[in-house]
Parts: sequence; structure tokens; C-alpha cells
Amino acid sequence: MQQEDKYLVDRTKRNKSIRNILLLSTIGLFVAFLIFFISSFIQYRSIQSRIERIYSSINTDQTSFVTLLTKFNDAENHFRQYSLNYDSTDFLEYNKNLMLLRASVDSLRKVREVEEIVDQKYRSDSIDYSRLLPMYIDLAANIDSLMQSARTLDEFHRTAINNSMFNLPQENSIANSDLSRSTPSVIINRKPLLQRIFQPKPDTLTLGSDLLSQDTRNMLHQSFSRIRSESDARAQGKLDEIKLQLTDLRQKERLMLADNFTLLHKTNQQIRFVYDQRIKFQREKSDQELNVLLANTDTFKWQIIVSLTFVFIVICILVYYQFFTNYYEQMLMDEKIYASKLAEQKTDILAEITHEIRTPINSMIGIVDLLRSRNDLYQPKDILLLETAYSNITATSKTINDILNLSKIDKHDTIEPNHFDFHDMLLEILDNYRNQASLKKITLNHSLDESKPTIIFTDELKVRQVVSNLVSNAIKYSSQGTVTTKMYVNNHSNLVIKVSDEGNGIPENLKKNIFKKYYTENKTNKVEGGVGLGLYITKNIVTLLKGKISFQSRANQGTTFTVEIPIPRPKFRRKNTLNIHQVRDLPKNLSWLIVDDNALNLLYLKQFFLLHEQVYTATNGLEALNLMETKAVDVIVTDINMPVMTGDELLVKVRQNPAYERVKIIATSSDNEQVKKQEGIRRMKFDGILIKPFNEKKLTEVILKTLYPIFEDSDEIQQEG
Repeated sequence: MQQEDKYLVDRTKRNKSIRNILLLSTIGLFVAFLIFFISSFIQYRSIQSRIERIYSSINTDQTSFVTLLTKFNDAENHFRQYSLNYDSTDFLEYNKNLMLLRASVDSLRKVREVEEIVDQKYRSDSIDYSRLLPMYIDLAANIDSLMQSARTLDEFHRTAINNSMFNLPQENSIANSDLSRSTPSVIINRKPLLQRIFQPKPDTLTLGSDLLSQDTRNMLHQSFSRIRSESDARAQGKLDEIKLQLTDLRQKERLMLADNFTLLHKTNQQIRFVYDQRIKFQREKSDQELNVLLANTDTFKWQIIVSLTFVFIVICILVYYQFFTNYYEQMLMDEKIYASKLAEQKTDILAEITHEIRTPINSMIGIVDLLRSRNDLYQPKDILLLETAYSNITATSKTINDILNLSKIDKHDTIEPNHFDFHDMLLEILDNYRNQASLKKITLNHSLDESKPTIIFTDELKVRQVVSNLVSNAIKYSSQGTVTTKMYVNNHSNLVIKVSDEGNGIPENLKKNIFKKYYTENKTNKVEGGVGLGLYITKNIVTLLKGKISFQSRANQGTTFTVEIPIPRPKFRRKNTLNIHQVRDLPKNLSWLIVDDNALNLLYLKQFFLLHEQVYTATNGLEALNLMETKAVDVIVTDINMPVMTGDELLVKVRQNPAYERVKIIATSSDNEQVKKQEGIRRMKFDGILIKPFNEKKLTEVILKTLYPIFEDSDEIQQEG
């Protein structure tokens, strides 16, 4: 056995080491894969941002240069209009468009400066990132020259228009002062200067309407002829001078216009050249980024290959780990099944042993209790011995019952509800523990409201066990003081059980464990004997009854357990008019048959019927049937487990015989579940069930319930207050 345990320990350690190695390997590979993935993602985002920046720059450049060319074309069109008609409005629009063009060029130059700073970290020896900036500067200088030339042309034009050379004196009339007084006036209508230059026709001469003498006319004619000749000579000289000046001005103006058109053409060519260089630069930059992208793509390829390799290795590890885990889990499952079967066998053997032990112990409890009831026959020291023996036997019986109840709970116990008086049940439980409490100088108190109904419908044995376990624990973990038990039905139709003590209390670090199986307060220094099943069984019973259990405790101040179990509306107990309180009070004309294969049990039961004359005994069911053929029997009190013929088989035989129709049958057993199970198998019910150990009071109550209806089983019966 030790070698097998050592082998299991070594195999467990080895499997644990393998699992740890697999787990660490998986974590390491996952971290490596995560690093590769994050690195690839960062590179991808970097390339993506660079490509987005290039495309954004290209789109921005196209939009900016289209705007630049549009503004230049508008300026050129206005300058052409100005060169034809010299309209100041066209010149103002031309100058305004030149200023807008200059601002656009400055904006592009600033953008290029910012881009050059950003592109420093992506600089490549194959691309000259600074060659575009001087082009923007030259373009701005050309536009400045255009603006300066435009201003010079405008100033020249204004100066030419305002020149005094073109302001000729207007001679509207020529008159001789001497003649004016005596001769009629002569009016000469002369044309404007430009018409006289480009349309050389004679001026109009108009004479007065008065008739002149011949001499006068001759004299005037001579005088006018002379004046005309002199005037024509002066005008012709002036015209020749103006023609020379105009020719010179036109020549200069044509030169200035030609210079402006030359600058405009040069600016247009430079804008297009800068645009072409910008596109070329962007193409070179895109090619470089494409090369980088291709290089990174190759890197991505290897990273993907490595990542897939890692993933494949992880999958292999997981597959191996899965098979290994399944194999190990299967082994654990086999071990668990084996352990479960072994534990079940041990539990069954233990239950069988405890069941065999419980039968004589129950008989001993009954006999000792019977001897206690005759305390007037003994000395005080003998009474103390009897009380001590009764207390120890009762404690042993409780431990055995806990073990048996544990096996039932593990096998999914069922609920068997019935009507009972929880008032009487509590008094009976307290009476059973009163001797144990008195030995520790503990006072047992109870609180019951007798003015309210006390008949409830639920599983009596389970409620009895809950109360018994709580009272037993309260006594066990108290050295002195008072244990108080309260039972009542609250307004929500819940049976409330409260058990309070003034004992050691439950420390904070132990409160979460008190409902665990085989748990005691201190395994190294137990307060009293016990296997740690009481509260575990209690909680499971409360859960089975769909109730809840809670507790409040303070160290060295005591503990209060509270249980709430939902029940139907309680009822009042029917008044007992028979005045029967003990077995000897029962009618003497009844005949009794006691069937049990245990001689001690037979002796114990016969002690209660000493005053009855018709009491018969049998050791098995077949013997009882043979006896009934010769003796009239009213009530049968039979055990369940007997040789030859069991108690449930006896039940079937009696019910099948019409001659025994009025015979009442009461089953006695240490296990209520066993009786219920046999009733289900036989599809027949006993008239009453008497659970061992029992005393005379319990025996009397079961007999009365069997013979007379003392509990209200229907709401149709009027409840008594």
C-alpha cells in the first residue's frame, strides 16, 4: 500500500511538472507571437501613415497648383484688357490678382518648409529634399517683379496723360482791337487737338451778318490771311512736336508692355516648371516609399512565417496537452469512481455495522429509561449512575444516527410529511437532553405559545433531528449558563426554530466552515466527542425542506441558530377526552401481539403491558400468523427486520386475510425511511410507525393516534381556540 501511494505521489509530481512545462512553453510562445504581432502592426501603421501623407500631399499640391494657375490666368486676362483700353478697373483687378498669387506662393513655400522638417527622419540620399524650396523663392521674386513692373507702367501712363504739352491754347476768335470797335466780329470755329492731328480739314470762318465795304473786306481778308498763315505755321510745328512725343511715348509704352508680357510668360513657365518638379519629387518619394513597403513586405513575410510557426507549435502543445489532460482526467475519473465505490462500500459497511449496533443500543436506552422511571427503588448514587449511563448511551445513539443519516443524505433523502404536534416534540427532545445538560449544570429553557395552533404538516423526523442537533450542539459547546429553545409559526407561515446558548461562541475565522462535513471546532482539542456531522446534516435537512438556516455568534458570548421552514397553515389539537396518558390507561379488553426477533426488545415492550392480560409475543412474522390462528388479536406491534418472515411481509399476509380486517398494525424500526420504502414496495401502509428508541410517552401517543383520531386532518373540522 505504501509503495502504491509513493507511486501515485511520484506520478502526480511528474504530471504536474509536465503541465507546468507545457504551460510555461505556451505562455512563452504566446508572448513571442504577441511581440511579433505588435511589431508588425506598428510597422504597418507607420507605412500606412506615410502613404496617406504622400497621397494627401499629392492631392493638396494638385489643388494648390490648380488654384495658382487659375489666379495667374485671371491676372493675365486683366492685364491684356488693360493693355488695350487702359482702363483703371482692369489694372486694379490685375494688381489684386498678383497680390493673391503672391500670397498663394508664400503659402506653398511655408508648406514645403514644414514638409522638409517632417521628412527629415525619412531622408534618403537618392532624393534631394531641398531642391524645391529655391524654386518657390524664385517664383515669388518673379511675381514681385511683375508687381513692380505693373506699378511702373501705371505711373508712366498717368504721367503721360497729365503732360502739359498736350494742353494747347484754344483761340476761339481773332479780332483787332482797333477793328473790333468799328468792324463786325469774326468768329473762327476750330476743331479739338486730336481731330486736327488725325483729320486735317480747314477751320470754319464765320463773318458777321452786316455788310462791309469793299475796302474793308479786302483789308479784313488780307489781315485774316496773314493771321491764318501764321497760325497754321505755329500749329503745324506744334503738331510735329506732338507727333514725335507721341511716337516716343508709344515706343516706351510698347516696351513696358512687352516687358510685362515677358514677365507674365516667364512666371507662367516657372509656375508650370515648379509644378512639374513638385510632381516629379512626389513620384520619387512615392517610389522610395514603395521600395520601403516592398522591403517591409518581405519582412512581414518572414514575420508571418515565424508567427505561423509559433502558432503551429502552440497548437501542437495544446493538442498534446488536451490528450494528456484527457488521459489524466480519465485516470482521475477511474480513481474517483474506484474511490467512490470504495467509499460507498465503506459507508454501506459502516451503516450496516451502526445499524446492527443501533438495535441493542435502542433497547438499552429503553431499558435504562424504564429503570430511570422507577427511581424510587434506588439510592441517589444508583440514580446518578443510571442518569450517566442514559446520557452516554443517548450520545452514542445520536452519533450512530448521524452516520446513518449521512448515508441517506448522500443517497438523496426524500420528504415524508405527516401531522404532528411540535409542542410535544420539543418537550420530548428537551426531556431527552435534560440529564446531559444537568451534568454540565446547564439550564434548558423553552418558549412556546400554547394559545396558537401547534399541529403542523411536514416531515416530523427531519424537524425532530434539526431541533435535536441544534440543542445537542448548544449543550456540547457550553460549559454553563442557559440553553433556550423557541419554536413558533410566524406570519409568513414559516416554522421558526431558535436555539440560543451562552457558550464559547464561534470565532470569526471558523464561521465559514461550520456547515462542512466532518468539521469540528478544534480537531486537536475537541470539546466533546463527535464526528462533525451534526450541522452538516442539519443544513442539508433544512435545504431539503426548502428552508434556510443562519446563525449569529460572538466569541465567549454565545451563539444563536435560526431555522425557518415553510409549512402549511397549522391546526389546533383536538381535545383529548379519553384521559389516556400511559399504556396502562388503555382499555384492558384489547389484545396485543408483540413481534420482534430481539429478546431484549420483547422484554422492554412487555414491561409497558404488565397490567394487560391479553399480551402475546412472537419472534418472526410466520410465528405471529400461526399464533393469530388460535388467538384473537386487536393490535400488532411488529419489528421490520426479522428472519423467516419480515414485518412488511406480515403486513401483506394480514391485509390479505378478511378475518383480520379490523386488526391494527404498528411497525417499529430505527429507520423511518426503511418503513416508507417497504410500504411503497408492498403498496400497503401500516396503521402506525414507532421509531426506536422510544419511551412510554411516545408509545402511548402512537397507539392513541392509531386507535383514535386525535389530530385534525381536514380544514372542514372546526378549529378550537
